[in-house]
Amino acid sequence: MQTIWQNRVKAAVQHRITANTLAAFNTNVDVVVHLEQANLAPLLANERIDLQKVKQLLDTDIPAVNNENEFLAVLMQALQEGKSVHIVLRDLAMLDWLEEVFAERQESMGGQAGIIANQMAGLGAHSMVYTSLLSPKQASMFFPEVDVPVVRDGLSIVSVQDAARPGDQIKENWIFEYAKGERFELGGHVIVTPRANRVILATRPEGVVMAFDPDMEEYLPELGKAVDVAFLAGYHYAPAAEGELAAYLDTAMGSVHKLKEQNPDLRLHYEYVPMTADEAERTVLKAVGREIHSFGINENEIKRVLRLYGYEQERAAIDSNECAYTLYDGTLRIMDELGFERIQLHNLGYYVVLVKDPQRVDLEHVREACLYASAVNGIKAKYGGYVLHEQLWEAGEIALSAIGFRQLEIFAEEMRRRGVDVHSSFLEEGILEFDSHAVLIIPAHVIPEPVSTVGMGDTISSSAYAYEHSRR
Repeated sequence: MQTIWQNRVKAAVQHRITANTLAAFNTNVDVVVHLEQANLAPLLANERIDLQKVKQLLDTDIPAVNNENEFLAVLMQALQEGKSVHIVLRDLAMLDWLEEVFAERQESMGGQAGIIANQMAGLGAHSMVYTSLLSPKQASMFFPEVDVPVVRDGLSIVSVQDAARPGDQIKENWIFEYAKGERFELGGHVIVTPRANRVILATRPEGVVMAFDPDMEEYLPELGKAVDVAFLAGYHYAPAAEGELAAYLDTAMGSVHKLKEQNPDLRLHYEYVPMTADEAERTVLKAVGREIHSFGINENEIKRVLRLYGYEQERAAIDSNECAYTLYDGTLRIMDELGFERIQLHNLGYYVVLVKDPQRVDLEHVREACLYASAVNGIKAKYGGYVLHEQLWEAGEIALSAIGFRQLEIFAEEMRRRGVDVHSSFLEEGILEFDSHAVLIIPAHVIPEPVSTVGMGDTISSSAYAYEHSRR
């Protein structure tokens, strides 16, 4: 059985993604600082820091960072509790100060659309990106092969460098990572971190919008004709207030409808990101499900979505016995609730994929696309960064996980117990068809001690869907 599956991986990685892809809307610059006592010394000595004021802030709730003292107070609270913090930086003038204080830092592409656009280019696709802010600094973080649709006497597709706008602001996320057991002395306080975690200091500069610009609206049907697969990301930033949300979704989903207008074969994917307001999230997912075809989610996220729509039985089943069988039941509920024609759930060592009838793509090709995506993700986990097509042959030599093969067995056993006729070849095929849909259980690679886990869900989903809709 394992040999059959491994040979499929070896065959899949021989092919390239030939689809024309578009990724939109959220891109930013991630600035990563690894915190330790030595690199906090310039911060503590800085003239803008008043340690007495910081001490007064330590026991207060700070909803957003407006000055340097609030920043240090948030950092100290997080280190003390070992908690993950995501907080907005209101005073954008502090960005220059942060660069001065934290000289040792790493800058990279951030945001789902930016990460997907680069990965598609690395794999050989014709990759386009659309984002509301494209400063020269942001543009420099894209692969040079990435193109951008712009309005210049009509619709034009230009290189990302040519599309850069010097007047645009930069959306930066400063990510302060710290290890477990790290000792800090901060203004008379001694802190030993109880666990590893991070503080994200995010910016929301004027002009950052998770939608197409009004100037682009009339050209969206033309743009859609030039695209095979589009990955739309950023809708989780939608406003929570009912009136504002309705107006935003009316515009955003209207744009998606225009994008599809002249290309019935255009396929759209949305990768799940949770929102903070439950009611707004329910509304956003319903709207997205009406216009977008494919949905990506993981084993933890699906429990939240099931809870949002009241499917407590399915959520509890996953909680008590997480496996391909319980995840299938939960995924089917979400498919019925939201209307997606395809859902890919990614978990450690295997994927659960549901495809509605009538199927647009042969199920064997869907399976091949998932194995290709596992190969991409395996190489990313092993080496970090973006994966190039030329690296993929190595994944064919890396064994698929025992976790995935065991999940095939569990799924078959539970389905037979339910009374479903499961063909004897299921363990070799991984495909089970019903009247309204098909389910695929796909073993995947597991890389011990991965170099990188950031963006894995985006990488898996985008690689699979773009391969699935590539011409051979």
